[in-house]
Amino acid sequence: MKSRDPSSEQLQSIFNLYTHGKLQQALSESSQMLERFPNSVVLYNIAGASNAGLMLFDAAIDSYKQALKIKPDYADAYNNMGNALKDKGDLEAAIGSYKKALKIKPDYADTYNNMGIALKDKGDLEAAIDSYKKALKIKPDYADAYYNMGITLEDKGDPEAAIDSYKQALKIEPNYAKAKANLVKLLTTYTPQKENQNLIVTVNEEIRKIDIKDSTSKIISDDQAVNLFSKSEDCISIFGLELRTELSQIYRRNSFDFNCRRHMSIFDKHDIIPEFCFGCYKVQVEPRSIIELIKLFIVFDQLELNENNTRKCMVELRPEIAGFYKGLIYCSGLKQANQIAEHLDTIVKQSIGPGLTSKVKRGCSEYPISFPSYKEINNSGPQLMNYIEEWRVIEESYDRKKPIQTNEVIRISLSGLNLSDVLIIRNWIDYAKGIEDPSADLLNQNTVYYQDIYNKAKARLDAFNISY
Repeated sequence: MKSRDPSSEQLQSIFNLYTHGKLQQALSESSQMLERFPNSVVLYNIAGASNAGLMLFDAAIDSYKQALKIKPDYADAYNNMGNALKDKGDLEAAIGSYKKALKIKPDYADTYNNMGIALKDKGDLEAAIDSYKKALKIKPDYADAYYNMGITLEDKGDPEAAIDSYKQALKIEPNYAKAKANLVKLLTTYTPQKENQNLIVTVNEEIRKIDIKDSTSKIISDDQAVNLFSKSEDCISIFGLELRTELSQIYRRNSFDFNCRRHMSIFDKHDIIPEFCFGCYKVQVEPRSIIELIKLFIVFDQLELNENNTRKCMVELRPEIAGFYKGLIYCSGLKQANQIAEHLDTIVKQSIGPGLTSKVKRGCSEYPISFPSYKEINNSGPQLMNYIEEWRVIEESYDRKKPIQTNEVIRISLSGLNLSDVLIIRNWIDYAKGIEDPSADLLNQNTVYYQDIYNKAKARLDAFNISY
């Protein structure tokens, strides 16, 4: 009797290709094998997962449907088809597929977790949390379910419960990088209200005790900037916290969502500038050293603005954009940007010293590469470049086709130093070493914490044919 499936060794070989990220090869081999074993639901499942990994969601869904024709009670196929539908953006159909999987296999913890994500993306937060709880009832040590529940609790506006959920995920998987990153980020906007045994929370609380205000009453000296970093580093080393971040930008946010991901995605895909960005201006300052960048961060942290405008300090990593260190304040119009620039110049002169002045710029730095006239600013009349009306239909089409409409909850940043700031400053120092900024030596950091940032910084010297 002819077997319906290939040998276990053959299936394992194809599955290994999939798990090691060799999706195209896994798809090719599973498709070839299906010619010999056309009734193998396992092969259809692997082909579906490979297609989904390649973002070929319709092909993935077709593969799962083929598997279900052969085996209608195949819970894995319904679960995986739900994932493909979710990633495609068809949340209702995804939830329906998950429910079919659970009808066949009521104790399917992964499906409850996946359905929770779909419900969260749909905006049904209570149902999502209930789904994660069901997953955890079946599988109490399910770190992913705790992590996803933490995200949903944040969106629901319950940061205290979110912290508890991230803590549980880390208790199960101490090296869960995404849970650590989300917890660190949450602590930039929220102070825990109850006693906490988590090491990340403990170290953050110690760093928060460092008084940054002492540094802004007069000219901030190099020693003050160095000591501020040194004290915060001591908090990390004393508690033995081993933690790194890939981030390179420190934000102080208000609650307004600029939706920059949408705008940049439209620009990248269609080479047009979204309408919103024609009203977006920024005030930019370019510190001359890593020490000045830390000083500017201190200024930005304590800066009082009428609308508490979102601001950030960063190191420039984009290969096509010139410059090294930058501070940016985002503004809702040209008039506001000019007013803030004038105010900021006064504050910077008082706190950092002369020679560091701000410039008013328009939108994102990538836009003028395609549209040079976009960057030209006219302070006394219409701008040289304005929104092109023909682009509106492209934007509308993009918004209709966008897979998942998620509204990120933007919370107001806490003022004062936090753990996230310190981890990012470490990366700034790596960058400073990469561009051979001599002032980095003052900060006494012997470790390169993020090699990729160091390498990108080093490459900038050659790319722009300049020395620091």
